[in-house]
Amino acid sequence: MSAVRSFNDFNKLQEIVVGSAEGFHFPPNDESIKHFFTPPPEFESEVVSADTLARVVAETEEDLQVLADTLDELGVHVRRPDRVDHNRPISLLEWASTANHALMPRDCLLVVGETVIEAPMAVRARYAETFPFRGLLREYFDDGARWMAAPKPQLPAETYQYDEAGEPVLAELEPLFDAANIIRCGRDLFYNVSNTGNRFGAAWLGRVLGSEYRVHEMSICADHVGTTLHVLKPGVLLANAGRLAPDHIPAPLRGWKTLWFDDPQDDGFGFGWPRASTWIGMNILSVDEETVIVPQAQDGLAKLLESAGFTVIPVPYRHGRTFGGGFHCCSLDVRRAGELTSYL
Repeated sequence: MSAVRSFNDFNKLQEIVVGSAEGFHFPPNDESIKHFFTPPPEFESEVVSADTLARVVAETEEDLQVLADTLDELGVHVRRPDRVDHNRPISLLEWASTANHALMPRDCLLVVGETVIEAPMAVRARYAETFPFRGLLREYFDDGARWMAAPKPQLPAETYQYDEAGEPVLAELEPLFDAANIIRCGRDLFYNVSNTGNRFGAAWLGRVLGSEYRVHEMSICADHVGTTLHVLKPGVLLANAGRLAPDHIPAPLRGWKTLWFDDPQDDGFGFGWPRASTWIGMNILSVDEETVIVPQAQDGLAKLLESAGFTVIPVPYRHGRTFGGGFHCCSLDVRRAGELTSYL
């Protein structure tokens, strides 16, 4: 059996990669960064002191270590990325940037069954984000996993477009998506068409995965889905009541029980402006069908999940809004128990 084997986000977790904020570097605010984050005008040339950056990174590493220790106590094998210097230039054709971080493996790597796919990300600074994980990928390949990369995108200026309402969208020039655009549910994958995933990306993914899987397009939020919708277990969803209504749930899932969350707590941010809304508090990690890891500050979410019969494990995480990623973003489940099946 391959070392990589995961078909959903809720079967019993056996091995996981937890990211790292070490070496975090601010890339230039080019058009791809503005397209994704929309920084306030006064922060287009943001300056963060070395002391502040060091403190925020240290606190994040402390919290991620608590997460790793918690998972280890639950019998989950935890892996971490290689340490690299993120202040390195990236240059391709008409653009140049620098690397950013190795904090969010969920964004750059997609596990589907025994296959790991390097995602074709739209933010230029994230072009080489899989590189700190390459040592692990080689190990997983040697242990039987399939390892592939989507076509490396060129990311020309015309990639970054805006619709009639002024909302950012991606051109259909080449396949583009972040892995965090996708909800895995056995044979069914729900793909969010957004400013981090175009329809070309969905078509590429569906064709590569073949007839064993069904890729469903949806558009439920502006970018990644981990702050908007989760499959907690077969028949049960967690949904963002501030963004979704019942008819926004993807049609194949509308008959499922939905826990509507409407009370995210704001635990602040450490830089000049937040990279995520308060809804990052909904970015959870399921250990199995009954156990969910939740940011410690999210009391309302914990009570909602407990009222539905889930066991909640609170873990501190101070900088979800600072970096724009919570527990789901900052981890990648590599192996879970269970077989490929259809839940629909």
